[in-house]
Formats: sequence, C-alpha cells, structure tokens
Amino acid sequence: MMRWHHSGIEVRNLDDSISFYERMFDFKIEQFLTWSGEKIAFLKNDDVRIELIEAENTPDLCHSVHVAWQVDDIESWMKRLDGKGLSPSEGPYKLKNGWITVFYEGLDGEVIELIQV
Repeated sequence: MMRWHHSGIEVRNLDDSISFYERMFDFKIEQFLTWSGEKIAFLKNDDVRIELIEAENTPDLCHSVHVAWQVDDIESWMKRLDGKGLSPSEGPYKLKNGWITVFYEGLDGEVIELIQV
C-alpha cells in the first residue's frame, strides 16, 4: 500500500514561507528539523503535509522539488525497486522522530522519497 505523505519546497526564507502558508492556506506547523545544514519545517492542513526547506547556501531556486510517498514496509519497497534496477541515491535513514526514509532520483533529476512512519 502507498499513500501520499508530503511535497518538499525549497525556500529562500523559512520564516516568511511559514507565514505565507499559514496565512494563505491555513497550514499549521507540525514540526521543525535540522538536517545536513538545512532548516526544515513540516506544515499540515488536515491530510495535506508540506515540507519547507531553507538551505544555508540556497542556490537560485529552479524547480527544486521532491515528492514523498508514505509506505507501510520500506524494506519491501527498496527490494522491489532494486529488482527493477533502481538504487537509492541517499539512505535509508532513521530520523529522530522514528520515521525511516530513503531517496531515489527520477529521470529528470526529481527527488523521490519513500517514508515509513
């Protein structure tokens, strides 16, 4: 089974972006993380979750997007994708909040994340 988990958006200023999504779309802050020099905020509105990412050295923002799907058994998915010739570009990682995540690269460079919560 696969369910949508979140979309990631790289931003220039995390505080401004949080305010925008709270104000315009009624998102609420779910949690903050710091990961590999990035400040990350997860925002949620009902079943919709977005991840806002501010890097220390943000290059020109140009379609820097990733998608993430929640899966029940990340190891099973990794084996399935490996069997089809797709290897992780990063991970798997176990985050402090207990989530396990692994990243793949799509044909056009998009980041595809699978996450088990």
